[in-house]
Amino acid sequence: MEKIKMTHEKQKLIVKDFNGGTYTLLEVIGEGGQGTVQRTDQVNLVAKITNLLPDVQLKEIRKQFKHVMRLPIRDLKIALPLSLLDLENHSKFNNHAGYVMELMDGLESLSAQIERIYSLDGQLDIIKYRDTGSFARRLLILKELAQTLAKLHGKGLAFGDLSPNNIFVSKSTEHHQVWLIDADNIHYAEQSHQHHFYTKGYAAPELIRNETGTNTQTDAWSFAVIALQLLTHTHPFNHGIVVDDDPDIAEEKAARGELPWVYDVEDDSNEIAVQGFPVFDMLNKRLFSLFQRCFGSSRLSDKIYERPTMVEWHYELNRTLSLLLTCQQEDCRSSFIVNQRVTCPFCNIPHEKTEYIRLRYWGYDQDPVMVEQPWFTTAEQVFLSLGEEKVIYHEPHSDFNNEQSKPWFRIALTEDGLKITPEPDDHVILQNADATKSYTLHKTQILKNHQKGNKDLFITHSALQMNSEKMHSFFWRFTW
Repeated sequence: MEKIKMTHEKQKLIVKDFNGGTYTLLEVIGEGGQGTVQRTDQVNLVAKITNLLPDVQLKEIRKQFKHVMRLPIRDLKIALPLSLLDLENHSKFNNHAGYVMELMDGLESLSAQIERIYSLDGQLDIIKYRDTGSFARRLLILKELAQTLAKLHGKGLAFGDLSPNNIFVSKSTEHHQVWLIDADNIHYAEQSHQHHFYTKGYAAPELIRNETGTNTQTDAWSFAVIALQLLTHTHPFNHGIVVDDDPDIAEEKAARGELPWVYDVEDDSNEIAVQGFPVFDMLNKRLFSLFQRCFGSSRLSDKIYERPTMVEWHYELNRTLSLLLTCQQEDCRSSFIVNQRVTCPFCNIPHEKTEYIRLRYWGYDQDPVMVEQPWFTTAEQVFLSLGEEKVIYHEPHSDFNNEQSKPWFRIALTEDGLKITPEPDDHVILQNADATKSYTLHKTQILKNHQKGNKDLFITHSALQMNSEKMHSFFWRFTW
């Protein structure tokens, strides 16, 4: 193990490793139940130092640190230990353990971003919610987090102690980078009985009941708590009326899964008391059903198998990103999931039909049984607000690493009309519903507003054309 010497210099701690490199500890940037993460004077390097530990546990922790360094997960966005610290010879850190890890600059803890939208008197500030990326950026952050966890679980590993304190995201609202720190709890899922670290408020009830250790399912529970908190600033249990009656007893019962969650559709005995943002207005049915499955049924010992996996979360979050609109009111400009009334839940002002457009992915079936109804819809849709551009891919929206896939075309709704731009070396076929007119586009084409006739148009590709027919098997359908 590397030998580290610690000294005080101008009230700052300096770490010197066996290679002669030095790290001055500057500030605490993360703090949890197991210790602190501190920024150092070295670019993109931070130090994790545990709390005081008994001798037996200290030995096990150091062994775990070494184990994590050897795991095959350096392709994931997880900050892993680079070098171990031996702090036993320093009075301040006697019976502590630690390591140095790499963490890119420009990040801060998710807990800091969650707290930032509250006003000085502790009230939720809708303007701060909008200015920190609104609903869209929060979905992007959760999608990135779900993707990392899904890939981790796919390797047979569990993170172990997921909370906003060990999730770091871009400070800039223009970006949505997500990195996990405190990776020392990562372990193989079948060893879950050996790992019981968790953060209060984010632990799955089976952990509190001592029925299991941390595993992929407890990760999924913690993720769902974080997702609800980030999107709506509501805790699934701690904002209910039961908690208000007797907080100590009620919180303990809720942690064990003995109380319904605050939006439970089958039991309203712990309905929401402290209101965050309007959950039923902000979430669509498919996204809400994932929360209901997690907090409603899977909190019980015999229903844990109903808990949504991280792959399910990633699919639905990615799908939901295609269903977002941006409010056209200058004093709002919030993003939201499209609803039946096409009304912004933040300012309650509806969208005009000229302010958005919907594309739906359709199929065409020539099976004789379907001859009277040859067209069928799929689950894929894209909504586009005035002034926005979105990218359409050949692959389904649910694919991992979709941003690394080759785009097919870009579509933008402008003041002049609908702009369709095929990617270089690709093409788009634009045709009417009865296939009597068809145009192949190799460059940008704008459908002008004065050309509107409330007609159905298709966007498709030559690779999707049926051999003996002018029709195509799959196409994006919209009304213009």
